[in-house]
Amino acid sequence: MAHPAEGPDPAASLWKGLAVLRFVFLAQALAVNLLRWPELAHPMAVWFVLSVMAAWTLLISWAYDAPSRRRWQVLSADLAVAVGALLTTPYILSEQMLEQHDFTVPTYWVTAPVLAWAIHRGWVGGVLAGLVIVPADLSTRAVINDSTLGNLFLLLLAALVVGYTSALVRQAATERARATELAARTAERERLARAVHDGVLQVLAYVQRRGLAIGGEAAELGRAAGEQEERLRSLIRGGSEPLGTATHGQVDLARELAGFAATNVSVAAPAEPVLVPSEVARELVAAVKAALDNVHQHAAGARTYLLLEDDEHGVVVSVRDDGPGIQPGRLEAAAADGRMGVSRSIVGRLAELGGTATSRSAAGEGTEWELRVPRVPAARATGTAPAT
Repeated sequence: MAHPAEGPDPAASLWKGLAVLRFVFLAQALAVNLLRWPELAHPMAVWFVLSVMAAWTLLISWAYDAPSRRRWQVLSADLAVAVGALLTTPYILSEQMLEQHDFTVPTYWVTAPVLAWAIHRGWVGGVLAGLVIVPADLSTRAVINDSTLGNLFLLLLAALVVGYTSALVRQAATERARATELAARTAERERLARAVHDGVLQVLAYVQRRGLAIGGEAAELGRAAGEQEERLRSLIRGGSEPLGTATHGQVDLARELAGFAATNVSVAAPAEPVLVPSEVARELVAAVKAALDNVHQHAAGARTYLLLEDDEHGVVVSVRDDGPGIQPGRLEAAAADGRMGVSRSIVGRLAELGGTATSRSAAGEGTEWELRVPRVPAARATGTAPAT
């Protein structure tokens, strides 16, 4: 599992533990070579190798101390130094030692670079680094026995375990950060909810009650206020306009549009479910509702027809009414006057989805909106200006 080279690393504690382990391995290599000093074929060469190992341990421990320095070039150099130390074994040890002892000059010190790769790149990186060390180690042996194979197996197992642990640590850190962010958002939402409840929601509720009590056109206003109150409460709760049950994040758009069917609204959709991501369904349904609201407001009594089409290119929703139509230039004039109902509620929503919203209208012939969303969402597109 990779992680950014810059910024804090959730696995920082593993890196600190590895730094301590390096010095333990270095001390063990010094002790083993000192005990077998009389048997070495080139005793002075071993001190040179051990000096390089000691200097490299100091340098690489400093390098790994900062996330910005934990780059693949540094980790590759670390692995190369370990392989180089291993390959000096046949030259430094005598033939008798090579035949009688399961022993290399750096001993367990070569494990540290493998563990570094495991911490940095997960178990895959650790195992791959181990597979670089294993053949280098085997090439230095005159005799390969059960102990040799067992040690190499433990090396790969350690890479696997440490790499898996580092992945779990980073995953836990990500989930903890997400939980902290969610808690902060919830607290902010609750603060806004209190402020909104003390003002807007109470006013909307009052308008709804009074409108229904007065009756007539005021009742219609009251019902509209009630709808807006419910939507606002839903947003405060962290949701949006309710949709049907989602399956793996997909919503049946045909079922959602069927809910608009009424005396003067006909809905036609494929018999099979038309599954789209929940966010796409939510925005499309909201755009359709905005179009129906325009019909209700500007062409009261007109009959409206909804048609849903699903093909390999995308999803198309057509909203057509038999009202008086839209006068040429009316939509552009409304947008210029700051009335953003159509441009924001319909065209803007489809543009956010990477789709288009196009209208066709003529005086006395009704209006048709074509809402199109591509099967593979494109980059944020610019909404298509309504055609008249």
